[in-house]
Amino acid sequence: MRTHKKYLLGLVGCGHMGMAIARGAVAKEYLERRDICIYDPNEEVQKKCLNEGFTVMKDAAAVAKDSHITMLAVRPQQCDEALASLEGADLTTLLSIVTGVSIDYLQSKLNNVPVIRAMPNTPLQISEGATALCMSSNCKADEYDFVFQLFNSMGVTRTIPESKMNEIVAVSGSTPAYVYYFIECILNDAKAKGIDEDDARALLVQTFIGSAKLLQNNKKTPISEFIDEVCSEGGTTIEAIAEMKRSKVDEIIARANDACSARAKEIGR
Repeated sequence: MRTHKKYLLGLVGCGHMGMAIARGAVAKEYLERRDICIYDPNEEVQKKCLNEGFTVMKDAAAVAKDSHITMLAVRPQQCDEALASLEGADLTTLLSIVTGVSIDYLQSKLNNVPVIRAMPNTPLQISEGATALCMSSNCKADEYDFVFQLFNSMGVTRTIPESKMNEIVAVSGSTPAYVYYFIECILNDAKAKGIDEDDARALLVQTFIGSAKLLQNNKKTPISEFIDEVCSEGGTTIEAIAEMKRSKVDEIIARANDACSARAKEIGR
C-alpha cells in the first residue's frame, strides 16, 4: 500500500484492544514500531505507548494528518467525543473497532470518509484472534486488503455484510467471555468435589485447546460427529449431554446471544 503519510497506522484511543492490535502487528512483523502512532488522553497510556516504542501524538487530528489508516479504538460511550475531535481532520481511511457504530453514522460525522469496520476479539493478544470486517462502498481495495491482512496476521479474518455486524458480536466478539465463564463453572464444580484446582485447570484448559484444534483440523466434519464420538452409548458423557438438552442449554445460549446483539444495537448508532 503506497502512502505519502509518515505512519501506516494511527490509533485514536489505546485501551486493551488497541494495544493488543498494535503489539500484535509488530510481533507478527506486519508493521514496525515506527509505522505506528497513537493518541490517548490518558497519561499512563501515553507512557505505556512510549515504552512500547510507538510515537505518541498531541491529539487525534495529528494522528489523522500523519496516518494512512486511522483506527478509532475507543469505547462506544466515548465515540462522539472522538469523532468530534476528528472533524475536519485530514483523514484518508477510518478503521473503527467501536461496537455497534455503523458506517453511515461514522461517514455522516466525517464527511463521507472511507470506512472499514472491524469486530476483533481479545485473543489477538497472542495472535489467535478472530476478526469480522466490512467496508464502505468508497473504500479502496488495497486499503481494505491492508487491514484484512493486518488482522489475518493475528488470527482468522472474515468479511461479512455490515447488516450482520451486531450479530457477529455474539459469534466471536464477546464469546471469549462465554468460554471463560464455562471453564470457570466447570472448575468451580471440580473444586467443590475436592479436585485440586491447579490440576483441574491444567486438564480443563488443555481439553478446550485440544477440542478446538480437532475442529480446526477437520473443517468439513459436522460438529455433531465429534459430540457422538465422545458420547458412547450407555456411557457417562451421553448422560451429561442429555441433561444439558433437558435444561435447554441451546435456548440459554440463544437468549444470551440475543441480549448481546441487542446491547450492540442499543449502544450503537
